[in-house]
Order: sequence, then C-alpha cells, then structure tokens
Amino acid sequence: MRDAYFGVHLFREEGNRLAANAVPTVLGLWLDEDEGHFPEIDPSPTAIIHSSAARRHLYWRLTQPVAIEWAVAMNRRLATWARGDIGKAGAASVLRAPGTMNYKRHPQVDLVGGELTGSGPWEPDVIDQAVPEISEPSRPPRTEPYDGPEVELESYLFDVEVLGEISDGLGTKYTIVCPWVHEHTGGDDSGTRVGQRENGALWFHCDHAHCQGRTWREFKKVVARHRFASANLPGYTGPSLKVDIRYGR
Repeated sequence: MRDAYFGVHLFREEGNRLAANAVPTVLGLWLDEDEGHFPEIDPSPTAIIHSSAARRHLYWRLTQPVAIEWAVAMNRRLATWARGDIGKAGAASVLRAPGTMNYKRHPQVDLVGGELTGSGPWEPDVIDQAVPEISEPSRPPRTEPYDGPEVELESYLFDVEVLGEISDGLGTKYTIVCPWVHEHTGGDDSGTRVGQRENGALWFHCDHAHCQGRTWREFKKVVARHRFASANLPGYTGPSLKVDIRYGR
C-alpha cells in the first residue's frame, strides 16, 4: 500500500472510522477543493495541503470546540462555496497526509506537501456569518393569495438570545441561541438560525443532530410570543398606554 491517508479528526474507538464513532466536538474545519477553488477572501484557511500539483485540501482552526454536527454542516457550506467535494465534508472523511506520496496519477507521482498560512484561529460565529448558506430547493409559488393574519418574526424573539443579523436576499435572518441548546453536545450555542421570507413565511433551522427535524412549528411552541396594542380608555387623559400581550409557552 503506497497511498496514505489520515482521519481529519479523532475517533472514540480505534479501528472504526464510521461517522457515528466521531468524537462529539472538533476544533477545526476541512475542505477538499477537488476541481473547485476557495475564494481568496476571509475566512482564509489556517493550513493548506497540496495533495497534487493542481489539488488542495484546506483546514480552518477554530478558537473553541464545536459540535461535530455543526462542523459537518459548515464543511458542506464551505465545499459548496468553493465548488469542491461535498462528499468529503462528513465525519467519516480521510484526506492525504503531508509528507506522503500521491500515486493516483501513476506513473506520475506527486509529493503531498503543506504550509501554514498564519491565518486564524477563527471564531465559529465569524465563519458562520461569512460563509454563504446552501440555497434551499425552490418551491412552486402559491397559486392562491395568502389571507391569514400578518405575523412578525420579532414578536417571537423577546425570550430568545439573538447573536446577530445575517444578510439574506430572501428576507430577514438572525443567528440565535437555540432554545434546545442544553441538548447540544458541549452546550454549543452556534449553528442556529431563524428568519422570515419576504412573503411572510417564518422558518427555523439548527445544525445540531439533536435538533434535526425541528422546524418553525416546534420553535414557536417553546418560545413566548409578544404582541403590543395601544389602550384607548374613554375619558382617560394621561400618557398613551401600550399593552404587552404575551402568549405563554
């Protein structure tokens, strides 16, 4: 056996590199550019491995451990942005080790070399905001006009910790601390977003495995909702009154 590979993160038990055996948290992200190319902008990689004369593997060191589920989701976004190999974004991936030889194009043999760029470590939230999300599949437009009540996203955010707003051409989007953060591996508070499309549709998404399948329907059930109304009392001449109507969990 001439080609050599290594696991891009640690595993809990030896001899088993299935995704289910991955350690729960990791301190870095990875990308196999394949025939693509990562943009020459931040967040620039911390390390670059030249797997052949024309191919590269990129790594980003993080300032703090993140859940493996969040890392895999972010790897997919990095690969999509770079038009790289999305298949290598997963927790079972292995990549070529620097200092070894690549015999894939035998009789031509490539030396696998690498370099540290001096970039990073990166805050996970910085990368989350810098890397574009993967576009959702387009849905057929509604054939009938929406005649339901107008609902504002902000009325659901009073009891949610909002980390920041993200630019989104499809509507409003915020990064938030997940209501189920206590279920995340290591209490990781990254990787959760909520938003409202221009057509009024509300949505929720969390990258963590414990939150898979949870949508806006589940999110709105666990957060309190506020509405404000002005009170107009006959004969009252004092300052205007604003009533906070709170819908409990």
